[in-house]
Amino acid sequence: MIPVLEARAAKAPAVERPKFEDLPLRKGDPPYSAWGLWGDDDELGALNLITPEVTKEAVKTVEYGITIPLNLPLNEPAAPWIPNRIQFQHNIIEKGYANDDTIYMNTQSSSQWDSLRHFPYQDGLLFYNGTTQAHISGTETSKATSRNGIQNMAKKGIASRGVLLDWHSWAVKNGIEHDPFSRYEIPLEQLLKVAEEEKVTFKSGDILLIRTGVTEEFFKKTQEEQEAVGKREVRSFIGVPSTPEVAKWHWDNQFAAVATDTTAYEVWPKSDEPIGDWDFRLHEVFMGGWGLPLGEIWDLEELAKACKEIGRWEFLIVSQPLYIEGGVASPPNAMAII
Repeated sequence: MIPVLEARAAKAPAVERPKFEDLPLRKGDPPYSAWGLWGDDDELGALNLITPEVTKEAVKTVEYGITIPLNLPLNEPAAPWIPNRIQFQHNIIEKGYANDDTIYMNTQSSSQWDSLRHFPYQDGLLFYNGTTQAHISGTETSKATSRNGIQNMAKKGIASRGVLLDWHSWAVKNGIEHDPFSRYEIPLEQLLKVAEEEKVTFKSGDILLIRTGVTEEFFKKTQEEQEAVGKREVRSFIGVPSTPEVAKWHWDNQFAAVATDTTAYEVWPKSDEPIGDWDFRLHEVFMGGWGLPLGEIWDLEELAKACKEIGRWEFLIVSQPLYIEGGVASPPNAMAII
């Protein structure tokens, strides 16, 4: 193999994936974590599941050669759904003989990938593979590092099979009323029914997309109503429930990443009622425990229409996050190819 290709094709060593019930892998690690699965210094997490073989298989899903971007405009939602995140700002710089421009933004105000330094286990503030806030921000005696930053996703580049579970269309068809701006939990059994109706089976390295209908309903609102979403006293959104059953399903299906049109993927806010020893947000276990990237506020509307039209909910998905050394998040720059 040509040396450059050989280097790009290098992958983490094959590892035996433990059962969900056997997590954590090591005594003393956070509950349900898989630290060390890909090595103690790993910063890719579940993206290691996207091997060259997985990508080559994903390319085979392309039948029509139609590209469908999955990103909202950077200035949408105009009023961020999380109020302490700044609005997107764009400025043109007139130079007399040409133009430049600048942007000022929060990387999580619109469509986004969260890197593995976004959300830790809340007990101890421990990020994937033992990274701490001191590694990220530095201390009086140590410099900040780029550990678990978005640059890892950017350097790898993402190309794998995507699978859309269009729960929103299924719910409307079955007369299930739901308010996407409430704390509405999407039951796992309903996602399984959607997968069954779509005739979807999952493969290791898949990127799972779940359409909840948030963006469709949001853009039906008036400008005033849209701005009010981010100003609510209780920031509530539809999503999958944070339960050990849901976590196990994700683990067993070996997803490389997950994304949705809503703001947290999981229902928000978190339930105050623990389930046995489970008292976590999925954010904690997915990102902090497994290194599973989360995509939020993606535009899945055109993709959902196209999948329904062709009767197939699998496609090639490619994504090139911004190369920001030590970055916490990035616009996904994602595209489905069907």
